[in-house]
Amino acid sequence: MGNERKSEAASPWTPEQVRWLRRLILSVALLLVALFLWRIRSILPLFFLGFFLAYLLDPLVDRLQERGLSRTAATGVVFALFALLALSVLVLVLPPLIGQATELVQGCLPPKGRYYLLAQEGLNAIERRLLKGDLPPFVEQSLQQIGEQLGKWLLASLQGILSSLSGLLSLILVPLIAFYALQIYDPLRERVRWWVPPEYREVGATLLRDISALVGRYVRGYLALCLVVGITDIAFLTICQQLFGMQFALAIGALGGTSYAIPYFGAIVTTLTGVLAAYTTAQHHPVLCALVVAVGLIAINQVFDWLIMPKVVGQRVGLHPLTVLFAVTAGGTMMGILGMVLAVPVAGAIKIVLQTLLPDHFSPVVNRGEAAKMTATLSNEGGEQG
Repeated sequence: MGNERKSEAASPWTPEQVRWLRRLILSVALLLVALFLWRIRSILPLFFLGFFLAYLLDPLVDRLQERGLSRTAATGVVFALFALLALSVLVLVLPPLIGQATELVQGCLPPKGRYYLLAQEGLNAIERRLLKGDLPPFVEQSLQQIGEQLGKWLLASLQGILSSLSGLLSLILVPLIAFYALQIYDPLRERVRWWVPPEYREVGATLLRDISALVGRYVRGYLALCLVVGITDIAFLTICQQLFGMQFALAIGALGGTSYAIPYFGAIVTTLTGVLAAYTTAQHHPVLCALVVAVGLIAINQVFDWLIMPKVVGQRVGLHPLTVLFAVTAGGTMMGILGMVLAVPVAGAIKIVLQTLLPDHFSPVVNRGEAAKMTATLSNEGGEQG
């Protein structure tokens, strides 16, 4: 006993100093980790994309496992089908899509781009009709500088697109990352579960599992919706191409499907691009072609926005279409475009949390009799408490 007391008394560190030393070591370790992540930030998107792909494919792998396949075999089957689909897109769709997109962007570049020349004609018309041809010198210089800056920006954008296309070879790593991420997906989820304190572990695991499943259904449903919108736009613009001889049906349709993930903004960009392409490339009746394209693209987006999207996405996340419309509108009011994108999964997550933490108040009601019974039960409980 005496030796133990002597050794304790000889220690130069007090308990408070030991706690502060641990905090300092932890802070330095976190700082080093943050610095390390900052230095390798260029490769992090590839790993995020790989894990996100694994997250989307995990339910398919789980279903194959339930049918008797091993995790590795199920992952191989899913990736074989995914690779076949991706290869078909790369061979059949990507080359003409890149060609049309490149030509469409080049049409905006000075000095001979068709959209650049159209903008010049518009400015000249404004000068002749509104300003009677008398523009002050500083206005002409300002317009010239704006045109030059716009041309430089479009040229830089085109070069960025081409450089990103050349960098697509690095995406070969994404399937490999997703493949190995699927191998550790379930063990990693269990490890995270054990980080939660025991008293909250079951409730936390249930909430995390339900919210993860909801977000996965939402993302897969929205991706499918974007694909359907793109196919619909391509089909409609192909008909316009046959009737009026316009170009870029594939590129504009792909733009419509991709940008549909951004509410309102995507529809506006797609419609304006389609109208410009129709007016400048139609072989006959360009004005009528532009009008038909504008009406058609607006109608397609309105049908999907107000009729199909709330019902399909609402069913995916267990929300009523009216709730989906309210969530999207409220999210747009609070946070703009980002709020619109995040509104539905956040609303679904809030519903799951309320149903888990307050099951008596937010459990689904099947019929009127159950609603009356629930109301009477809550009233009785309130009376007894009073």
